[in-house]
Amino acid sequence: LASAATMAPVDPETTSPGGDADPRALPAWLEARPRASLILEDGTVFRGFSFGHAGSAAGEVVFNTGMVGYPESLTDPSYAGQILVITFPLVGNYGVPSDERDALGLLKNFESERIHLKAVVIQDYSFTPSHYTAQRTLGEWLQQQRVPGIYGVDTRAVTKLIRQHGAILGKIEIEDGSQGQSLEFEDPNLENLSAQVSRFGCQVFSPPALLDAAEGSPERAAEAPSGQVNGMAPSRTVHILAVDCGIKNNIIRYLVNVLRVKLTVVPWDYDFTKDEFDGLFLSNGPGDPTHCAKTIGYIRAVMQRPNPPPIFGICLGNQLLALAAGAKTYKMKFGNRGMNQPCVDLRTTRCYITPQNHGYAVDNTSLPTEWTPLMVNANDGSNEGIIHQM
Repeated sequence: LASAATMAPVDPETTSPGGDADPRALPAWLEARPRASLILEDGTVFRGFSFGHAGSAAGEVVFNTGMVGYPESLTDPSYAGQILVITFPLVGNYGVPSDERDALGLLKNFESERIHLKAVVIQDYSFTPSHYTAQRTLGEWLQQQRVPGIYGVDTRAVTKLIRQHGAILGKIEIEDGSQGQSLEFEDPNLENLSAQVSRFGCQVFSPPALLDAAEGSPERAAEAPSGQVNGMAPSRTVHILAVDCGIKNNIIRYLVNVLRVKLTVVPWDYDFTKDEFDGLFLSNGPGDPTHCAKTIGYIRAVMQRPNPPPIFGICLGNQLLALAAGAKTYKMKFGNRGMNQPCVDLRTTRCYITPQNHGYAVDNTSLPTEWTPLMVNANDGSNEGIIHQM
């Protein structure tokens, strides 16, 4: 009899169960899986198996506590330069949806045009996804985007280490080849990551016709006239200028389709100080906010207008607004990333469960006297929002 080692290995991602498959093929495939390691800067090594792109990568190792939403997380520009550890053990079980676009020309099922993180680390990988929207497996998608993945890792042990140690640099290396053996650790926070993920030109989005916005959705129909103020329809469409430091597609969709504003999205370093708009929106984004010195200067100039427009910042945008006001930011121990972060409104003490993804925060003690914290994280007390005392 031939040994199992001589059998052609089977790939669970491309082979259907049953049929005439050799029963010895699966053990052969299990033995032949390419091995990989997650190596942390402190010398800790977590061993597992490679999937997706068969390459190596280096970056900052962070964790996300969400149970679902990996297509959205992987395409979130705020993860640029990072190796993402997903704490929920089962990943890939509903596959990856199609690349279809919505009426605004944005990818309907993703937060941006591509995967931005450096690599993904999971525990149990589902080779055969089951979902009516699945068009490919997670591994196939990672391979198309040339993003390495590693599975078979105790991700909760990695998470506990990060929580104790703090954010740490790491790298993924393939063990059965020469690739990546000389790969150095890389600190993405030394770079201006917003410049890497921001669009290069201005883009204008206009709200759709009212009937189109409300079609097929009672909730959307109720929200469609949401440009109203105090129950009265505005005399014209509100114009918001959004600074793209890594803006997500769903933010654009909500502002245009639900709030029904005219939205002009500009690059991170665009000089908007001479532009006219009704409100300024500062987007989310990756990395250290102090690298966006140009953006901070432009925000400060708008704030100093005789009649400045309302300014709203989310995530990195909140930090940029604080820096423009004269406050300071700091790097958090391990950041807040997930879809279940408790956030307290200090005006009412009401707690909201929020999605978050940031590794830097505003130093509350550095806020000027005319500014005050608005929201704080209930887990660690870190700042999640500020407000100007008018």
